[in-house]
Amino acid sequence: MVRPSLSLQEVGPTTASPGARLPASFRANFTDFYDDWYESVLRWLRALGAPDADREDIAQEVFVVVGRRLHSFDGKNPAGWLYQITKRQVRDFRGRTWIKSIFNREHTDAVNDVPDDHGGPAAALERKQNQRVLSALLAKMNPDRRAALVLFEVDGLSGEEIARIQGVPLNTVWKRLHVARKEFLALVTREQREAASQAREGAEGGRS
Repeated sequence: MVRPSLSLQEVGPTTASPGARLPASFRANFTDFYDDWYESVLRWLRALGAPDADREDIAQEVFVVVGRRLHSFDGKNPAGWLYQITKRQVRDFRGRTWIKSIFNREHTDAVNDVPDDHGGPAAALERKQNQRVLSALLAKMNPDRRAALVLFEVDGLSGEEIARIQGVPLNTVWKRLHVARKEFLALVTREQREAASQAREGAEGGRS
């Protein structure tokens, strides 16, 4: 994947005092930080439930905030510091999306239902349906537990790594994972029951 670039002009002011001179090394420092952590931010955005189509845009917003605050960062636990910024940006994005939905009630779900020809239309449609179901189930979970579950089960992070980026004790991570697994399985079971019930109702309606 081609990683988008982010200039200091886009980042904007990076020091607390207006007009303060930037250190000569700042450009390199910010670029290194961006290069080192961009992929991690994308993974966290997925774990936090950000929509696929918006993840790169939200990631750019994350690093705009990073550029403005990097001068005051103490250098301790960069993963945790950056994760908290990412988490706030996802929350803010959802708030903006909700506000926009109040003024714009147009729905474009039909576009997402068009199957991809690659690999066969039936297989592509099934993948999209499964992804929508999975996203819908994850969206119903507690955000912190969902993030811990995705980071652990999908991205393969250790409990210690998750504890560091979420800024919580390791025991809290294990508790979140334990509850998240039970919560997710319960949601899957409920989804399966509802799908089976709808299938039975459809079959009975077809016979009548």
